[in-house]
Amino acid sequence: MDIHEAHQNWTELGKDDPMWVVLTVPDKKGGKWTAEEFFEDGRVEIAEALKRLSDSGITVHSGKALDFGCGLDRLSQALAEYFAFVDGVDISASMIEKAESLNKAREKVRYHLNAKADLSAFPSAAYDFIYTRICLQHIPTKFQRKYISEFMRLLKPGGIAHIQTIHAHGLRALIPNWFTEIYRKFKYQGKAYIPMYGVPAYRVVDAITAGGGIVKTHETSDFEGWESRYRNDHFVVIKQGI
Repeated sequence: MDIHEAHQNWTELGKDDPMWVVLTVPDKKGGKWTAEEFFEDGRVEIAEALKRLSDSGITVHSGKALDFGCGLDRLSQALAEYFAFVDGVDISASMIEKAESLNKAREKVRYHLNAKADLSAFPSAAYDFIYTRICLQHIPTKFQRKYISEFMRLLKPGGIAHIQTIHAHGLRALIPNWFTEIYRKFKYQGKAYIPMYGVPAYRVVDAITAGGGIVKTHETSDFEGWESRYRNDHFVVIKQGI
């Protein structure tokens, strides 16, 4: 899957039951997420993430934040409670359109469609905080590494990134991505689907350090519902410099 195909795929997925596409809780499929539940989940997630950083002695400045893979703005709205300005970016045109219609903090939150393999539309050293979760795992591995490198460019010196990826393990780790792509195209016959892509943790670290980032913490945990195939990796990163 290339970036153009990913753009088309996620634009199609965002047209029907978009809240479930973002948060694939089994018993919420079929339009069963309410807006109140959906956005409250985002508020809890961001509050807990920032508290963990604070408890670890990591200072996050409250200037400008980037929500990568913003979807329907679940986390962008939550980030706006802590930061002066938030940019939400997503590859899905339908998700961005819906996010704009749901935006309750227009003076603080702006949404951007980015159907490119980089983040060249955004200026270097502009962000105090970058957050991405349950997003990179749906992007082909080579593009994940490129985006992570771009995060390092976008961070201000001393800025913090909170990055979640997954890596394959067990038998899944023995199956190359090119084979999986062929299987998926045969299985779905042109229909939109939710793909999964693991990237080894050391590859993530390489992209971070090459861009001037320092990994402050790296935690690995079960990937709920996919434990036999994937593991979660959570990285907290600080950009070097003064």
